Amino acid sequence: MSWFQAAFDRFYGLRIWQQACFVTLFAVLGADALTLVFYAIFFSDRLLLDLVLTAFITVVIAYPISFVFLRKTATVARLAAELDMAAATDFLTGLRNRRDFMRIAGETIDATDASAGVVLFIDVDHFKRINDRFGHAEGDRVLVLIAEAIRQSVRTDDICARIGGEEFAVFMPGADLPLARMVSERIAITCRLVGCGASVEDISTTVSIGIAVHRPLQSLDAVVKEADSLLYKAKQGGRDRVVHHPPQEIVA
Repeated sequence: MSWFQAAFDRFYGLRIWQQACFVTLFAVLGADALTLVFYAIFFSDRLLLDLVLTAFITVVIAYPISFVFLRKTATVARLAAELDMAAATDFLTGLRNRRDFMRIAGETIDATDASAGVVLFIDVDHFKRINDRFGHAEGDRVLVLIAEAIRQSVRTDDICARIGGEEFAVFMPGADLPLARMVSERIAITCRLVGCGASVEDISTTVSIGIAVHRPLQSLDAVVKEADSLLYKAKQGGRDRVVHHPPQEIVA
């Protein structure tokens, strides 16, 4: 069935008018095949004329109907894709939301009995002060810039998400602790530059990061809880730092 699926996918990759032409062509072939069988038996002297008339009538009817139907189908498919994207995306930052992050990370972890990678939990330090001093609009702008800083600091295959408020998470499939430390330090350094890009002067932006390495057969909930606990230790230890397990702090 792979060839059929490939042909089906290729068909829906065409423009609407091209799809309509293909549908019309098959309708004409089908109608003429029935006409050929019927008239070959009963009215062979009128066969050619009726084949032409059948094809003409089929084109006149089939093309506009198929065009309208296919266009509506494409519109519904596009809207469904947009709804799926909206349901998986944080509206402010454009990153994935918590639900989609948990879905993707969970599927990756469930697919292997080995270590699936690393989870980073990231929290913007003293974010409430930014909101209180400069207003929520500027706070939102800082969150957008932080999200972009995280996105630029990770690998293309890493999953970045805003999981609530000023908290972010990154799932790094197949990564180990040294790589996660390097990426975390890069995130911390890049996030410090966010204050320079904000519209209000004197905004200081630092982040605290907890790194949890997924262990074989460990559940997603367990590794997420561990990352959250290590993030808490980073904040308790003075903020603007990276903490991982085994306990070891790195002032970024």
